[in-house]
Order: sequence, then C-alpha cells, then structure tokens
Amino acid sequence: MSIFDTTMAFGSLGLPPGDDQAQREVDAFLIVVLGSKPGQRYALTDPSMRLGRDSMADLIIDDPGVSRRQAVIESCGDSVRWIDGASTNGTYINDVKLQGGQTITLQRGDRIRIGATELKYLPRGDAEAYYTQALESRAQLDTLTQIFNKGHLLEALELQFARARANASELGLLVIDLDNFKRINDALGHDVGDQVLVFTARVLRAVVQCPGAVVVRFGGEEFVALLPGCGRAEAASIAEAVRAAMDHEAVTVNGKPVRVTTSIGVTGMDPAMGSALELFRSADQAVYRAKNAGRNRVEAA
Repeated sequence: MSIFDTTMAFGSLGLPPGDDQAQREVDAFLIVVLGSKPGQRYALTDPSMRLGRDSMADLIIDDPGVSRRQAVIESCGDSVRWIDGASTNGTYINDVKLQGGQTITLQRGDRIRIGATELKYLPRGDAEAYYTQALESRAQLDTLTQIFNKGHLLEALELQFARARANASELGLLVIDLDNFKRINDALGHDVGDQVLVFTARVLRAVVQCPGAVVVRFGGEEFVALLPGCGRAEAASIAEAVRAAMDHEAVTVNGKPVRVTTSIGVTGMDPAMGSALELFRSADQAVYRAKNAGRNRVEAA
C-alpha cells in the first residue's frame, strides 16, 4: 500500500488527526510517484514558481527528459495553475498532452507526466498532503537529536551547491566533530553519550543562526552546518562561535558537568569545485587537520 494513494492507518505513528489547524495550514505540493526520486516533495509555497531542469528553477526536476523551463506554477488562495512552457517533450496531465503555453487549473490527485517523471498534485490543507509531510519530516530528522539527518543534508547540499554555482553566490560548510567522544561512552556509558549529542545539537541550533542554514547530525559524533550565502570568512567566524560555546558550556549529568570540545573544518564555495562532494571533502579534510593539530580548534580549507 502506497503513501501516495492512501492516508493509511496513521494512528499507530502517533500523528495528530488531519482535521486540525496543522492540516489546514499545510502547503499544496507535488510529489514524485515515478522517476529517479520517488517520494520527493515540491512544496508550492510562493505565488509563482518555475519548474524545470535548470539549476535556477524554484522546483528542480533532475530528469534529462524535462526541459530547463518546463512550466510556471501559480498559486492564488486554494487555486493552483500549471502554465506550460511549450517544452519539447511536452506535459501530460492525466495522460492528456497540453498545448504549448496552455494553462490548466490543477485538481486534487492530478497526475502530471514530464519526461520520465510523474508527479501527483495535492492541494493546500489536504489530509494526504498533511500526513505525507509529517512522514517526510520524520524521515529527515535524526531521532535522537531532532535535527536533520544525513539524508536531508545530501539533498540540501546538492541543491544549494547547484544554486550557488549558477548564481555565483557564496556557500559555506562546517564539519564538526566531537573530540574524544569514545572516552565519554566508555567511561560514562552510552546514555551519557546520547545526552552529550542532544546537548551539542542544542548548542548548534542556538549558535548557527544565519538565514537558510541547515544543521545536521551526519552520523555518530559528527555534525554538519550548511551555510547558504556565507563565504569562508563568515563561516569560520560561525565555526569559532560554535567551538567557543562548546568549550565553555557543559551538559549536566547526575548533577555533574560533562564537557566536550569540538574540532571543526571550514570551507567555502570555490568556482573550481566541480561537485557538492568536493565541497564536503574540503571541510572534512580540514577537520582531520584540526584534530592532528591538537583538537578544540577550527581549521579552514
């Protein structure tokens, strides 16, 4: 049974009923039902959004059969219109091909086929939209720390890297590693280690406040902060603020303070970088230099 075709029995997940204020406020969205990324959602949050393969599109569909400027989607109240961009391969809504430049008002459940990708439309406040959003939000969160997880970072990093390269804008990245974390687990137990991880996430949320920042538990004792619009210098300043906060604060466990320091690698967007992976590796290598230089320090790539 697919989450795309039913709201299922969500009570076992502990989700609130779909007829409350939270459901009414959920955005309309398109969800991929066929294609390279099934389940991916595209929230229709702005009055006018461009959809296509172009890296500057608001809704990027990474499918060679999709035109760079496939369509414009306009929202007004509860009404959402698809304005065809007269693409080479065309747009099919419920298997009917649109004419070039044709405008159609989308209805709940409409299937939109572009290239090898098929999307399903769910309107604002729809129960299925609400539950699908709730499930996606849970899937993108680290269950312990309640910040984003590695899967969310990989998607966000690819998107922000493409936008930064297309717009010649800044993009900073921090890789944050807790020093000697294994000693805490071995000496005090994994439950204390978990409290330290939760504490670290809370510090990161408090310190990393730049617009659009994404804070992630990457795995184990490693965290990442993605900083759109921040160059190396600003990213390094944020990294130092994180390091100082962790160095001066402590989590209290059984009435006793437990302190942990961090080693942080910093990098920024470089025009010579060919991929998001290069950006990440640059900061990751800087972390190793910070650890080899004595820990509790920031190293910039």
